[in-house]
Amino acid sequence: MKKLLTATLVAFTMAFSGAAIAHSEWYGKEGQDETSAYMDHALSRLPAQKAADFRETMKNAREENKDLEEKVHGLHGDLHTILTAPDFDKKAFLEKRTEIQQLHDQMEANRTEAFASAVSELSQKERVALTRSLDHAKKHHRHMAKLQGENGSVGTASESIKH
Repeated sequence: MKKLLTATLVAFTMAFSGAAIAHSEWYGKEGQDETSAYMDHALSRLPAQKAADFRETMKNAREENKDLEEKVHGLHGDLHTILTAPDFDKKAFLEKRTEIQQLHDQMEANRTEAFASAVSELSQKERVALTRSLDHAKKHHRHMAKLQGENGSVGTASESIKH
């Protein structure tokens, strides 16, 4: 029974972290790992130099977050140790999860600051174009995900253009 509970807690912890990242909004969160296809498409709407500057700003934020990512990785190892110990220490588990969440929050703050800095270099017209392109791509992504979820595949060509 303890092994089942431990396995369930580990699975829940990992699923929660992944789900939180996967379902986050796009504002300030672009460039978390790699630039998404829809961000690349949106940046293609900007003048080449401004798009390059935007990418560079977000790349720098990713670099700043690497140390924090390594700390998170180490804390996940600690969390695993807590979860697999002979006696579960609820207090230690909660404290470790709080530490992990604080690091994720700092990483998010770094990305948001970088996104705001990158966007501040754009004109209103460019910000509108970027936002519209991102919003359209996001809706399209959700639509495609919904189609894929309904029938296990992307769907037919006629279904995919109904957006």
